[in-house]
Amino acid sequence: MEFAYKDEIINFKAFEDIFLEMIAIDPDLGMNIKNSIYASMAESHASLVKANNKDQIYVSLIKEQLHTQAQSSQYLATTDEIVQKKNKLLESAPSIYNELLDEIEKKAFDLLQKQKLKMFNGIERDASFYSGLRDTTKKTGGTLFNTAIKGINIVSKEFQGKDIIDRTQELNTNSIVENLLEKHLNNPIITEQLNKIFLQAIKSYEKNWISLINTNVPNTKRLSTYSYINSNVKVNFEIGAAEQVFTVGLGSAVIGSIGLAMGWHTMTYAMLNVFPPIALAAAVGTVLVGFATKDSAANKRKKDIEDAVNRYFNNYRNQMYFNKQSSLQDKSFAEYVENLGYKIIDETLEQWEKGLFGLLQIEHYNKLNRAFEKHLLYIQEALYQIESE
Repeated sequence: MEFAYKDEIINFKAFEDIFLEMIAIDPDLGMNIKNSIYASMAESHASLVKANNKDQIYVSLIKEQLHTQAQSSQYLATTDEIVQKKNKLLESAPSIYNELLDEIEKKAFDLLQKQKLKMFNGIERDASFYSGLRDTTKKTGGTLFNTAIKGINIVSKEFQGKDIIDRTQELNTNSIVENLLEKHLNNPIITEQLNKIFLQAIKSYEKNWISLINTNVPNTKRLSTYSYINSNVKVNFEIGAAEQVFTVGLGSAVIGSIGLAMGWHTMTYAMLNVFPPIALAAAVGTVLVGFATKDSAANKRKKDIEDAVNRYFNNYRNQMYFNKQSSLQDKSFAEYVENLGYKIIDETLEQWEKGLFGLLQIEHYNKLNRAFEKHLLYIQEALYQIESE
């Protein structure tokens, strides 16, 4: 007996395109899904074919509807679980990103403050009553003396081919402030410590992502695509292989893959050279010397040091947020890491899809869900027609 959308329902017209697409990509898995759906509705289809009156058709359509909803719920659970886990990763990405930058900033600031205190102590030990005047003398007389040495040596080289006066006799014209900055701020040890802070922060960043991924793996018990209501349906999915993917090592695997594929270590290497000690001239600015009292001289020098340390720290931050590096894909460190977080999420989803869907992707399951919706719509229209007659 005929009824509305009989051909579409009996021949699974809503599923034709997605079945072809899935089978083309992963023949074994695609055929398993197709056969499982056919088998789950075999009884209701047989009833629809044999139905001789409206009541029999109506009852058979209700059975078809229930079986379709049951099957659909399994696939919806699969995609819903993946989407929920993805959303949790997306929600947590900004906090992991901010924790990285905050850790670098805080530890760098603390380090520079310790160096500043060391320089303050140096000022207090050296702040004699006439130290300001001494700095002025060094800046003027010392410069004249050094200029004289250079002039004598130029003449000597012209006539004798060598220096008369050893250049080591030149005076150090640096002020106390400049000498302290050179010792405590502008040296390889500070650069190494800043680099160490950076590398430790990256390790924390990696650990945070690994922990987040490992605590948000899809729940394979909920993913009941592999266990259908109809116990007569035999689906040859290898859930064991999928479960092996969702181990505590997944986060490490994702981070490792991202590091190798996206130049994580190249980025680390680049950042080691992003924060070199800035020139003292830029850090110190203008050093004014010559004060009448010991306290005023010491306070002015401390202020110069404070300004220099602040400039150093601001330069450090500017490098991190605004200085674009060719080795970081022409992005600043902050921009690069922000994008990296989303690439980590994409890689995680890819690993999940491989473990659960074989060669298929979640989009194929979304299309399958839409096919179920269309099939249910055919059934609903057929029921509506029978009820209206």
